[in-house]
This record gives sequence, structure tokens and C-alpha cells, in this order.
Amino acid sequence: MLKVYESEQLRSVTGPAIRPGGFELTEKGVSLCRLPKSAYVLDVGCGAGATTEYLIARHGLNAFGLDLSELLLEEGLRRNRGLPLIRGDASFIPVSDARLSAVFCECVLSLTTEPETVLREFFRVMAPGGYLIVADIYLRTPGEGGSFGCTPFNCCLKGAVGRNRTREMISSAGFTHLTWEDHSDLLKNLAAQMIFAYGSMEKFWSSFCVGREATGISGDVTKFRPGYYFLAAKRR
Repeated sequence: MLKVYESEQLRSVTGPAIRPGGFELTEKGVSLCRLPKSAYVLDVGCGAGATTEYLIARHGLNAFGLDLSELLLEEGLRRNRGLPLIRGDASFIPVSDARLSAVFCECVLSLTTEPETVLREFFRVMAPGGYLIVADIYLRTPGEGGSFGCTPFNCCLKGAVGRNRTREMISSAGFTHLTWEDHSDLLKNLAAQMIFAYGSMEKFWSSFCVGREATGISGDVTKFRPGYYFLAAKRR
């Protein structure tokens, strides 16, 4: 299955941090956590390691990245051979119990097929009092769900759910919510950049699928009004 986040079409617009807002919400998460230098943190779904590199260089954290994409990991290691990037699945993190001070999960949870399992794994590897930072797509229209799951490629829209469902999953995994913020303006800004680059969102989607499917995706976007959120939670 084609992965939109690996595509040049998307990455030419987003830059190295393949998500709305770049490092803006990453910085917000670091500030909220008040992590000491050298704290061990995980960048889940690290892609080519842009955020991992940012956390190390800007904040002096012992950050490492985990991703399934060989293509993106190889790209990151070509850019910086010393980056601590490993290939792996978020549902089985190669870290011992209660080891990490924080997990950053940006535009990744909606890509996972079993988000509840992934969240429980985050809980396992995190030390008591550790922080979970999530930024992702959510559906703003009541009556959660839609036909995004039928898209012929993998993207953040595919697994997007509503705010209530997201909060429920995170609480069930053992985390205490600290904050939820809507940052849909960042998603709108990214959409505007994509329209500028491609002429329309339908033309962007057409670069991945045939015209009728692209029209259907654009219709679903209008119907379910995807937004973008920032969430911080703490391990109990």
C-alpha cells in the first residue's frame, strides 16, 4: 500500500517534519514536560529523524527514533549517520519497562492499526510520571468515523477518530490527561500550502489515485471536517 508520508508530493510541502506546523507543537511539548537534559525520550514514527535530531540538538535530550519505513530511516541516516534511529513497530518497542521520561507521537497514532495496543506499549516503556505528547488528526464532525479507512493508501486521515474516542483510549491505557488543544489552524495552513503547490486538494489526491477516488476523498474531508490537536498526558 502506498504511504503518503513517504511521498515526495507531501514532503516537498511539509519539509523534514512531515506534519502540520513542523516543530511548533514539538517545542510546546518539551516546554510543558520540563524535561531535564539527558532525559531519555522516544520519537515514535520518527520518519527521517527530523524531530529526533531536533530534540537532541536543541534540547540536549537522549532521544532516539523508531519507525517502520526503511526508506525514511535510510534517508535520515544518509543525512546524519550518527542519529539513533531504529526500525521497529510502535506496538512492540525494544525498550525495557519504565525506562523513558517521555514519548512523542506526532501524526502517528492515526496511522496505527491497533492504537489501543500502541498506547499500552507507551505506558509500559514510560517511567511513572513520564509524559505522553500526541499531535494528530481528528474528526470534528459528531458521529465519529467515516470512509477514510477505504482509501487506497496510508495517511493520517485513514485512522482519524473524534476527540472523545481519542481521550477514552488514552485514559484506558493508564494515562492522566493534562491538556487538549485544538490546532486546526496548522492543518489549514498546510492545506493552503498544498493548494498553492498543486492547484487544489483534489489535484493533490489525484497524484495518488484515480480521479473518482480523489473526488470521494475531498468529499469526505468536507463532510467529517478533520482538525488537528495537541494532547499531553502523564503516566499514572
